Amino acid sequence: MNDRFSFNVAICDDEQRWCNAIFESCRRFVEKNNVGMNIFSYDNGEKLISDKDKEIDLLFLDVEMESMNGLEVMKKVEVLPNIHTIIFVSSHSEAVWDSFGYKTKGFVPKPFSDEDLWNKIIDVYSKKLSDGVLKFSDASGIVLFNKSDIILLRADSNYVKINTKNSERIVTCTLKECEKKLGGLPFVRIHKSYIVNLDYVSNLFGGEVVLKNNDSYKIGRSFREQVKKTYHEYLVKELHL
Repeated sequence: MNDRFSFNVAICDDEQRWCNAIFESCRRFVEKNNVGMNIFSYDNGEKLISDKDKEIDLLFLDVEMESMNGLEVMKKVEVLPNIHTIIFVSSHSEAVWDSFGYKTKGFVPKPFSDEDLWNKIIDVYSKKLSDGVLKFSDASGIVLFNKSDIILLRADSNYVKINTKNSERIVTCTLKECEKKLGGLPFVRIHKSYIVNLDYVSNLFGGEVVLKNNDSYKIGRSFREQVKKTYHEYLVKELHL
């Protein structure tokens, strides 16, 4: 792994020895893999949350902290656009069940090994590298989409309406062709007319997919078992359970 690009890691722990341990493990990862990484340390959640100018790709977050604990910090971070992924680090393994969240992607027990931390770093780093750009055509010509921004694709004859975080565009493509371009998870076909990005799904309920913006879409009868199976696989993979 020798791609030199900015990857920002933050550590939030009120015990200096654990901040130092995570920092040194990250430093060894940089030396071994020749990656570009910036590392920032915070001894409480308030300082982390107030530092909104830094773009944080990965946050290592302690659970047990004074004044504001890790779960409270997580809830604040959920709505911050500058912090993208949380990995909890704690000696309380039972805390993993309370740490489920939109940005939470794993849990590392204390004490930890380099391998424990490095596996999480590699997962997030690799995802950043692989978050690609898709090219489609519409009435005006070529249009580009970041895969990670796509929420929903909806079929309309030989056209597809693509909903992203910031826009809605109609492209000249069949849903089957789009499905092939998307390349599988986190995208899943839920209906003959719909593909959703599971990164934006809140849950499955009553034969519907519920998005995090509370929009819901019916799962086609012939797709239901496969969608349930794929969603379970997605959760296991994302939360590293």
